[in-house]
Amino acid sequence: MNANDKGVDEAKLNSAGQLTVRNLVRALPEDTVSMAWRSSLNEQLLTLAAKRQKKRRFMWFATPTLGISMVTALAFVIMIHPAPRHTVGLPDRGIESAILSDHHTSTLSNEVSTAGLNLNEATSDANESDPDDGVWSEADVESL
Repeated sequence: MNANDKGVDEAKLNSAGQLTVRNLVRALPEDTVSMAWRSSLNEQLLTLAAKRQKKRRFMWFATPTLGISMVTALAFVIMIHPAPRHTVGLPDRGIESAILSDHHTSTLSNEVSTAGLNLNEATSDANESDPDDGVWSEADVESL
């Protein structure tokens, strides 16, 4: 702080408004706090400190316990309710039924797309009639 700044600060402190406030503050009566009031204040502060200490101890145990219980509940829910399986075009009956359904579909498409007899027709025709007799059976007519 240089001499010019010190002079400016002294001028501000000695202004009329500052002097009025200074006189008002000096005119205020000084109240001395009684010892009984101080004692009651100290007792209240001690009871509040004891309550706060109990709350801190409770929260010290409750916070980790709450976190662990939430994680356990989440793990339990995930284990009990697994995510639903999404299969396209197939009902949710398991892998076995999906394999059988796929096999059946491929067999049907193979029968429709290829020329000739399938295995069931060949075995039933061979057992029913003799191919040299020249007589057509109903199965032969239906296959045309």
